[in-house]
Order: sequence, then structure tokens, then C-alpha cells
Amino acid sequence: MNIEPEVNKGAEGHKDERQANSMENQLSKEVASWSKERRRQVSETVIESSRPVIQQRPPRPTGESKKSSAQFTLGGEAVGARPKAFSMSYDGMTQAEYTQYLLDRRSR
Repeated sequence: MNIEPEVNKGAEGHKDERQANSMENQLSKEVASWSKERRRQVSETVIESSRPVIQQRPPRPTGESKKSSAQFTLGGEAVGARPKAFSMSYDGMTQAEYTQYLLDRRSR
């Protein structure tokens, strides 16, 4: 740590202080104007959003149309069948084969 007396500061030091204070004042003014503009924008947004939002929904299918949408097939699956849940692939082995492989590997 370098501690020097401020005796050598002189006119140049005061000039630096004045410049720093001037910059600080300018930044304060800019921040105040930005904040004022932001508050105005936010208040306009709040006023605009106070109107109710009406969303148009398509009519729900009833009776016959519900049944027809469930009867499509995916990749040759049976009509109305639920999709198979995700299962881990063990390099083409079934889960039982993979379990047996692990048991055999552990016994070696």
C-alpha cells in the first residue's frame, strides 16, 4: 500500500475532483431521466393491461368427433392403443438379457 501525503496534489488534484464531481452529477441526471421515462412506460403498460383479455377457444369435440380422433394409427400400432412408455436400450438387448449379462460379468 502506498500512502502519500496529499500536499503534492495541488491544482491538478482539484481539477480531477471537479471533473469527477461533474461526471457524477451528469450520471445522476441521466439516471433520473431514465428512471422517470421507465416509470412512465410501466404506468402506461399497467393502464393498458387493465382491460380484460378475451381468448377465442375452438369448440370442444363432442361424441363422435372424440372417438374418431383416437382411432388414428402410428407406425402400425393397434387402433386406440396407448403409446409404449420409454424404456432404456441396452445395445439391442432386452432388459432381462442385460441383467443376466451384468450378473455374469460380476461373477467373473
